[in-house]
Amino acid sequence: MLTSEEALKVAKLANLRLVGDEVAEMVRKLSGVLDHINQLNKLDTTEVPPTSHVLDMGNVFRPDAVTEHFDHKLSLDNAPARSRGYFSVPRIIE
Repeated sequence: MLTSEEALKVAKLANLRLVGDEVAEMVRKLSGVLDHINQLNKLDTTEVPPTSHVLDMGNVFRPDAVTEHFDHKLSLDNAPARSRGYFSVPRIIE
């Protein structure tokens, strides 16, 4: 069980100001979290790789490859406005 002093120290580190009944509530909640962590620490994870995942997942990114890209002129052909070879858009910051 966490003490009030330990809860106040954690609150100070988190830049929280606790008053009155909030200290007792924080003690109760933090103690619950620590109890849950202690239960998890009892599990045997020797056969579980450090980066395991419950779902069989693979790399979702495509491989990097140089591909064809739009020609500069072709990209600007349908632009409503252009200036000096670039898209021209209305200014939004004054």
